[in-house]
Amino acid sequence: GHDVEASITALQTKFLLRSYLRRYRDPGQALEELNRQVSDYERPEEFVSLFVMIFDEEAEVMRYASAGHPAAWMLHDRELSALPATGPILMMNPEATFQSREIPIVKGDLVVCTSDGIAEARDGSNFFGEDRVAGMIRKMESATAEQASRSLVNAAQEFVAGPLQDDVTVLAVRRAD
Repeated sequence: GHDVEASITALQTKFLLRSYLRRYRDPGQALEELNRQVSDYERPEEFVSLFVMIFDEEAEVMRYASAGHPAAWMLHDRELSALPATGPILMMNPEATFQSREIPIVKGDLVVCTSDGIAEARDGSNFFGEDRVAGMIRKMESATAEQASRSLVNAAQEFVAGPLQDDVTVLAVRRAD
């Protein structure tokens, strides 16, 4: 949603998530606590999808959990892997469980997370699609994080031949050292 209530829910969710991440340090557990809290909002028409990643530089790993969010992507040694949802969308079931996953992240690795506004960008009845997103990321072995983000947004805009109709967020992170 894009109304005032949706904005309030997003803001509340953001601040609660930060608090739970400080307390638990485990993204899956933080999402479970967050989901219990936001499920009490009694806004049946609202839901939240999100992707949480925590980098541990010393251990060279990334821990992540995802609440029904479109897959994030990890480009490592020219191989692209999807980082799929590890639990359902928030606010649908207060008892839902969320798993954390841990993957190595080393120098040169690229992680890209997008909102559904990229893959669901549409030209008539044709969607930009996850396959096109993945194909673009696969070619980004030397792109900076900023270049990766801009390339995806620009490609989606070119695909629809104009402004995108949905909100679009792209987060790209390149491990530098």
